Amino acid sequence: MQPDQQRYGQPVPSPQYGNPQYNAGTYGAGPYDSGQYGGGQYAAAPQYGYGQPYYPNPYGSSAPVGPSVPAYSYGPARSYQPQPQLQSQAQPQTYIPYWAAVPVQPIDLRKAWRTWRRKVTNRAMGLTLAYQGMMYVGAIAASIVALIAASVTGKQDLGTSWDGIISLVSVITAFGFLLLMRHRDIITREFWLGGSHVDTYGEPNQRGRISQYGGGRMRPLWFLAFIALGLGVQGVVTLVQLAFAMVGADLASPTSESINESAVTVSMWLYIGLVGPICEEVLFRGVLMKELKPLGRNFAIITSALAFGLFHDDVVQGTFAFLFGLILGFVAMEYSLIWSIALHVFNNAILSGVIDTWLAGYLDSTGYAIYSIALALIGVIGALIVFAFWGRGLRQYRRDNRSVSGTYAAWACPTFIIFVVINAVMAVLSFAAAMIG
Repeated sequence: MQPDQQRYGQPVPSPQYGNPQYNAGTYGAGPYDSGQYGGGQYAAAPQYGYGQPYYPNPYGSSAPVGPSVPAYSYGPARSYQPQPQLQSQAQPQTYIPYWAAVPVQPIDLRKAWRTWRRKVTNRAMGLTLAYQGMMYVGAIAASIVALIAASVTGKQDLGTSWDGIISLVSVITAFGFLLLMRHRDIITREFWLGGSHVDTYGEPNQRGRISQYGGGRMRPLWFLAFIALGLGVQGVVTLVQLAFAMVGADLASPTSESINESAVTVSMWLYIGLVGPICEEVLFRGVLMKELKPLGRNFAIITSALAFGLFHDDVVQGTFAFLFGLILGFVAMEYSLIWSIALHVFNNAILSGVIDTWLAGYLDSTGYAIYSIALALIGVIGALIVFAFWGRGLRQYRRDNRSVSGTYAAWACPTFIIFVVINAVMAVLSFAAAMIG
């Protein structure tokens, strides 16, 4: 029998991979055996048995067996000795490099990025959906306690005295759940005050990098500009409502009417003016928008504002919340979460709370209507002035922070679709019931 061709040390023909650069000798006479990686020192290493005849092992082993390795033991009292083969039965052994034996699948980078974007959005929106679910859990638990209290006291109707308590319990329950899930982010200085941080969310090439979230210096004039923009948004919504009212079609807002009716207790004032805005900002601007930031600042601001508007389950109030959420998102993204909370609290507690309630108690219906129109016009004019001075900078910011093509396809993730469908259906049903009633 003529020994098979050596595994290493002399050319091995390979009709399938006929490149002599990689099929001659150890790796042929190519660059791997020309001295670049040792000058062929691996071609004849007797201590490893290279250069010895290679025999296939019928017991499943592919170990080389030759003069330098006289025998291999396979179990007790059994050894394998190479047996001679007939010349006609000898089969040439072809060495195939390991990298050529593994099939290479092409990677669609666009598909891979799209998958990662959907995963990031799906995770963030899933947490938002769970937060809303925990609010309902807290509200149901507080309502059961209220019913038990009503039965014990003998009151069949507790009126609006429990509305604020139920709202506080629901939002505190949801906030406790959020704190449990994201305490490592929430209990940090940069989460509230802004600054550089290490990205832990987003696409794989952005994880672990140092990123900036907030941290800008807020000036009094700029904060007044953001207040003016908020007044402008509120003014636009008010003028649209008045325009519909003039043609006999009142745009009802069930949520606003319910809040106005129940805003007579300390608990409800505490919920509207302080606890509610803080918890909403932590969720939508602190957690949701921050986790979406690696996909683009514009995408993060718009998505969080859209979720914030749908979260209110009211067509009119949800429209205002979406537009106002764009302002709050910009403030949190460039300055800090504390400033977006301050702006949100100022709008709820001062503009829509103290001032509005105080004037509504001293003015008749005509006077209050005049006040509403005047405030709306002041807000619109103030917003136009802000855009006249800083509109170019805002447009440049939008161009500089555009997301790459296909990012908004991440809205097709399951949790975002479920969140949109549930809240949109609830908003439409409540609006239709209020318009019919």
